[in-house]
Amino acid sequence: MYFLQLAIIILACHACGYLAERVGQCRVVGEITAGLLLGPSVLGALDPGIHDLIFPVSSASSMSQLGEVGIVLLMFEIGMHLHAPERRGAARLGAGLRLPGLIAAMGLVMPFVLGVAVALWSKDVLAPGFPTVPYVLFCGVALGVSAVPVMVRIVVDLGLNANPLAKTALSAAMLTDVAGWMLLAVVASIAHVHNGVGELTLALGGIALYSIGCVVITRYAVQPMLIRAAQRNDMQAVFTIVTCFVMVSAGITASLGFHSAFGALLPGMLLRDVPAVREQWDRWFGGFLRTILMPVFFSYAGLHTSISLIEGGNAWFWLCVFLGAGFAGKFGGAYLAARICGLAPGDAAFIGSLMNARGLMELIVLSIGLQLGILPPRVYTMLVLFALVTTAMTTPLVRRRMRAGNQPLADPQL
Repeated sequence: MYFLQLAIIILACHACGYLAERVGQCRVVGEITAGLLLGPSVLGALDPGIHDLIFPVSSASSMSQLGEVGIVLLMFEIGMHLHAPERRGAARLGAGLRLPGLIAAMGLVMPFVLGVAVALWSKDVLAPGFPTVPYVLFCGVALGVSAVPVMVRIVVDLGLNANPLAKTALSAAMLTDVAGWMLLAVVASIAHVHNGVGELTLALGGIALYSIGCVVITRYAVQPMLIRAAQRNDMQAVFTIVTCFVMVSAGITASLGFHSAFGALLPGMLLRDVPAVREQWDRWFGGFLRTILMPVFFSYAGLHTSISLIEGGNAWFWLCVFLGAGFAGKFGGAYLAARICGLAPGDAAFIGSLMNARGLMELIVLSIGLQLGILPPRVYTMLVLFALVTTAMTTPLVRRRMRAGNQPLADPQL
């Protein structure tokens, strides 16, 4: 039955991804939708017997473990794409890093503040019995993140690769994600401790020591081994070293009380410029990751999402509040930052629209919150739908800005 599950998951995700692209959406929208279709929200509601036959409770553990492996490897790949923004284009649009930096800051702070406010407002209704501080802070982080991989796909699909404002938005999203993951690590620390400030300090100290140790080991052990392996053209050794390093790092952060995904992000950032690493990763593992593990992760998210948990007008009201706060905070923060830096209203709206892509990053964040016991299943379902809606809105909004004659400057020298 397990292999039948995998076949159904892979087929559904790729079919829905293909259909999404055919109607002008990004592929991830279709893949997230496939997870929802296979879960209790659709298949389970239409025919509970078939749903329980294909996805019995006994298979939940193996699906969860494979999904976590997918999260870890996805986080490593995301880390390889997080880097300092290009100064050449940004310097002509702002002052060095001023424009993407301000967009990142305001595009994170405004939705974070609104998310905290909504969480405080909804705590007694949506999350009774859950610790207040982790829940409130987590909702702020969840509304503040962007999805660099989804944004890259949208930019490529629309032919905006050389567009200076698209590059600026991507740079801002990278800065936002780095800050967002740091905030999420702090939230995970707060959720993990039980004895006040002392234990929190110890947890944060542990993650700081891990980070320092990871940098040192990468610099003086892992990088030299990878360089020597690449020089003798032993690409299997390159892949083996990288995979083992990522898994050990993920295991260390999990043993410290954090999610294993945190342990994959930093190695990706540290190894991204090592010769042959990114090329061999794409060659040896990229296809398997996108064909097998990503669909499993999307189905894992869908199997934990049940629209039946959003019952009554009150629950749908809270979903709309999260949706409005997240969209308005991200769009408004990025828009105001761009206007402060002197961009025209249309260009600022373009950046604000693009920054609202969440998709994969949002699902990873939400899965971490669910596994750490920070997020109630009902709020998890609301925020999965929030991620789907805001991501689906991004491409049409960007196209609308282009059709309205407010397409960003096309000077390739910028």
